[in-house]
Amino acid sequence: MRSLVFGVLAVVLLVGASLLTAGEPVLLAWGGGEVYGHAWVQWWHAEALPGWPGGTELARGTRDWPVIDPATTALAAVLGRLFGAVVAWNAVILGSVALAFWGGAVLARRCDGDPWVGGTVLALGPIFIGSLASGLTEDAALGLIALALALLRDARPSRVLAGGVLLGLAAWCGLVLAWFGALAAVLVCLPDLRDSARRGPVIAAAALALLLVLPVGLLQGDRLGGRGHRHGTPPEVVEPLWQVNPWRQADLASFWVPGPAPVDEGDLLRLHPVYLGWVALLLAVRGGRARWWVLLGAAALASTGSSLVLAGRPLGVPGPGGWVLDRLPFGELVNHHARAMLVGQIALAVLAAQGARAWRPTWGRALAGVVALELALASPAPLPLPTTPATVEPIFHALPAGSGGVLTVPVAGPGVHFQKPLYEQRAHGRPVPIDPNRPGTIFRTLEEALAGETVDPEEVRFELRKLGGVEILVARPGHEAVIEALLGPPTVEAGGGSAWDLRRRTPQF
Repeated sequence: MRSLVFGVLAVVLLVGASLLTAGEPVLLAWGGGEVYGHAWVQWWHAEALPGWPGGTELARGTRDWPVIDPATTALAAVLGRLFGAVVAWNAVILGSVALAFWGGAVLARRCDGDPWVGGTVLALGPIFIGSLASGLTEDAALGLIALALALLRDARPSRVLAGGVLLGLAAWCGLVLAWFGALAAVLVCLPDLRDSARRGPVIAAAALALLLVLPVGLLQGDRLGGRGHRHGTPPEVVEPLWQVNPWRQADLASFWVPGPAPVDEGDLLRLHPVYLGWVALLLAVRGGRARWWVLLGAAALASTGSSLVLAGRPLGVPGPGGWVLDRLPFGELVNHHARAMLVGQIALAVLAAQGARAWRPTWGRALAGVVALELALASPAPLPLPTTPATVEPIFHALPAGSGGVLTVPVAGPGVHFQKPLYEQRAHGRPVPIDPNRPGTIFRTLEEALAGETVDPEEVRFELRKLGGVEILVARPGHEAVIEALLGPPTVEAGGGSAWDLRRRTPQF
């Protein structure tokens, strides 16, 4: 397995190649995803070390707010204190790619497949790369699930028990990923229960996993109880970005249609592409029958959600996979069914690795290279990963001292990421009136003024006073004139906007 180190380095270099050409500090992620929110969480946890806060007063609704991926956040926080937040973020992302390759390779070898192909298919899988590009660090431990399944498939009882431990630890890296991982383990290990020699270790491994999950389950009790969950059925509309499945479920055509989606730089959405890759799929077919087809089929079916969509157009046909998932414990809490393909990608990695070994036992490296080439050229997920500027504009460093809140406008609108003020908070440390999980604005009149509508200035002033706690108003470039007409000249001007200190009441205010 030592030679696989070169495979790890190769996929890490491919995924992170954009760092080599960046002329400024950048985060490996797409700015339209959730990078700002997740990087913000890592920042305030790093600031609290060696303590471990259960929430923060720096935003709205986060006083009691345990993170969704405590182990990943802890790692990023420690690295952030040692090497800086930007290095920590990129290290976690690239480390997760390395872990995915290693986990896919180990599992492929355990299942008599080619480890190079198995590692490459998993580490560069579009659903996995899409999650990383979206900044969803709770999916970063996919390789841990693969390692757990490899150990659970081992003939030695001690290894099986270790697999249960890893499966339980996965819950500390992300609840949804661990939940799908547990379902995958059930499907993969269910036939083993007929073997009396394996039955005991498998059941003991399940008990160990459950024991490790219980503390994080208690920690996330509100989430598991559905508090704050977005219920309801979204409207059935035509989705032009169906190749990356931004909402709810996987499009049927997105499994097999290659090529990038027409995503604009200002689009705000998550990327959940489920493209299988023709090379990997052909290799999987070459491998023949295996229990992993059951997992791949179940994951693909579940990912299509509760209603089927083809090339962006709703078919008006219920999705059986989503119906089944919604009736499993906690299944109704899954917001995006396409994430089921995270474990489906594990199955595809094993099947492709088995096919490669059956077809050309000595061609593993070459076939892995072909897989990587296809995904680099044809995957809807961005390879290499895109980058987001990591620097915070000078205006936020120049704000007057104080502890009151900072409101940055516009709060919402085309190309305006509502979580970005959270990331900018690291420059000033003041609270921001934003709910990290709920986009939108509570400053209706102010937003109407910024949109060019005629408003009563007194209503804007009343709106700002009514909220309470906001001391500084920052207007981004292009919006300063509107605020100046309402509040008078700014208190501070610097790169990235202008700021008004609301404690210094101008005659207009």
